[in-house]
Amino acid sequence: MAERKSINLETAFTELESIIKKMEDTQLPLEEAFDSYQKGMELLKICNEQIDMVEKKVLVIDESGNLNEF
Repeated sequence: MAERKSINLETAFTELESIIKKMEDTQLPLEEAFDSYQKGMELLKICNEQIDMVEKKVLVIDESGNLNEF
């Protein structure tokens, strides 16, 4: 799973969309659906971690014009 941690947010979202479309197929075998679900959850975790990192870096300008972390 180390290689997945290095993917960017846009790529992760694209992969998640692909997994969702695949899982919407009612003919998908159960084992494949479970594997897709696991991959999707791993991608979702990576997305959440990346979004959290970005949120921590966001700066806010206060009334005095000073930059403060969000």
